[in-house]
Amino acid sequence: MSSATSKDRLAAIADRLVAARRQGARIALAGPDAPEDYEEGFAIQDKVVAALASPVIGWKVMEVPGGPVIFAPILQSGRVAAGGTWEVVGTEPAGIELEIAFRLGSRRAGRRHARSGLGRRGGGPRRVRAVPEPDRRSGQAAAPRHARRLHRQRRHRHRSRDRRMAQPRTSKARPGRLLVDGKVHVEGKSVDPVAALQMLPPVLAARGKRLAAGQIVITGSLIGMNWLTSRHALEGIVDGCGKVAIELAAA
Repeated sequence: MSSATSKDRLAAIADRLVAARRQGARIALAGPDAPEDYEEGFAIQDKVVAALASPVIGWKVMEVPGGPVIFAPILQSGRVAAGGTWEVVGTEPAGIELEIAFRLGSRRAGRRHARSGLGRRGGGPRRVRAVPEPDRRSGQAAAPRHARRLHRQRRHRHRSRDRRMAQPRTSKARPGRLLVDGKVHVEGKSVDPVAALQMLPPVLAARGKRLAAGQIVITGSLIGMNWLTSRHALEGIVDGCGKVAIELAAA
């Protein structure tokens, strides 16, 4: 395949993802419509972010078993204040996860840590919080990881009180739960959010990107994906990290 043909193909895939996001629709990426590897996945992701033209307010990061560390941006256009309502576009179910997130400190620290990793002194990650991670994925659960990661450019919606933790390393195995209409819907535990946070700066830097002051890094779901429809009051709680609540208005 020629370089020009390959670029056209990646642009077409990005266009499909952008349209699906705007319509709240689910699509399947398979065969020639799926990225062939992680490099194509990152290239498509960059095209989608450029087309959506919304500021990046944070990042999702995870390590693929037997593969690389992958990441995806969280966009301002999908943010909803704590206590606000997530008005779901389209007729697909809304997917909800609960994660531990870090908000970065000073501007200087954002630059430094983008180059050399994250430490615990100075202006690095100062606050830890619980956040719900709403998700409207395209594609299928059986899709290759480098295809599924494209869907992390989701309508990420959260805002909560910051709660400082004196010892961030104790975040491993913190219990958390999602309440739906006041009742526990699902429970789980965190893995190692600090380790996930520390993986991000070098992989961003390798692709010409960096963390910035005020950005949020989410570090992996405590409860897996939970698909919901209709109207519900949602509350996410992570022991020692706080809680956050939003309203869901889905089809």
